[in-house]
Amino acid sequence: MKVLILSASTGGGHNRAAGALKEYILSADRTNTVEIIDTFEEISKLVNLTVTKGYQLLAKKTPSLYGKIYEAADRDTALSELVNTIISQLGRRLTPLIEQLRPDVIVSCHPFATRMIARMKETHGLDIPIVFILTDFMPHMTGVTGNVEAFVTATAATARVLHEKYGVDDRLIFDCGMPVYDRFYTFPEGKREEMLTSLGLDPERRTVLLMAGSFGVADILTIYEKLLSVDAGFQIIVITGHNRRLYNAFEKMLSDEREFETEDAPEFIRTLSEDNPIKLMYNRTESFKESFRETFRRSTDDSKPTRLFYYVDNVEDYMHISDLIITKPGGLTTSESIACSLPMVVFRSFPGQEGQNADFLAESGAAVQLGTLEEVPDRIGELLAQPERLDRMKTACRQLAHPDACRRIYALIRRMAASKE
Repeated sequence: MKVLILSASTGGGHNRAAGALKEYILSADRTNTVEIIDTFEEISKLVNLTVTKGYQLLAKKTPSLYGKIYEAADRDTALSELVNTIISQLGRRLTPLIEQLRPDVIVSCHPFATRMIARMKETHGLDIPIVFILTDFMPHMTGVTGNVEAFVTATAATARVLHEKYGVDDRLIFDCGMPVYDRFYTFPEGKREEMLTSLGLDPERRTVLLMAGSFGVADILTIYEKLLSVDAGFQIIVITGHNRRLYNAFEKMLSDEREFETEDAPEFIRTLSEDNPIKLMYNRTESFKESFRETFRRSTDDSKPTRLFYYVDNVEDYMHISDLIITKPGGLTTSESIACSLPMVVFRSFPGQEGQNADFLAESGAAVQLGTLEEVPDRIGELLAQPERLDRMKTACRQLAHPDACRRIYALIRRMAASKE
């Protein structure tokens, strides 16, 4: 069976879902072939840069505007019609790829890719089943389109919204769960104590994990400072992912430097040409540049032992040894936390899909939302002082988990491929 998976780099969740599914499909049958394509990169490097970096800039620096655009595109408005038209036209550029690979099934992990490929069924007579995996806990109208044979949801609640709000036929909805690597669901007995000891941390202490890569530099350093003021004994693990500026700033926070200044300029600005108007404004307007700067004093608190990591390829291990995670509410990071039965504190959710994810997780009891940075000491302190509440949050995670998600999605894909024959 030949499977084409369409992903995108608008956040890491789409790619992680695609990777987890590919790993399972190949392990299930060695005769299977799986190709993962970054949809926007395949269409055009310029389109990819515009979509991915534009999304980051809008969401981080003008979240209210991003939220309004997201909501408008989720209704029958002129904006949603324009977005769908542009997406459909861009999708034509995928034709040579489809003709070259000739897959038996196309799996989409992004709503834009879903609409593109579904449109090709009308315009190019494409006769390949499409399976759309929703990588957030709530749907968006962009990915709700005809010519899709299966909609895979993370939870039963997601499935209900897809049917009741968006009118998708129940027969096309499959509550299989989010595709997550199997290793997030398993952890050898005794490994927690062994790993914490190897890190120089205390297995008897509570451990707080900061998955900090998608936060701004100033945000995460402020969160860390607030954590140090919590009146409780615990230890901290910080993982910055591929955010090199954040890692460097955090190194200074934990170093011997007494005071340092960090500049949280968006990476998008750094990619612009020197004659770009936005770049010129940034370079020449001191007040604009100043808005990205903040001064911090290094940590001198030894009561909260801290371990700092850049990118790690075994993030599941760090989740399994932790008692609480502070993170942004992306669909896949939170699904991986759920798989590890790890209670969540979610913060700085962008209006739109992240805000919906945060609301869903809080309502389910698996997470606590933070409204402002000032809430960090009290809310984290309360959670760490209430082991029974952390236990309830772990139970909520287990109720949301789908350990067999990849297996069920694979079975669905096989049925779709068989139906084509």
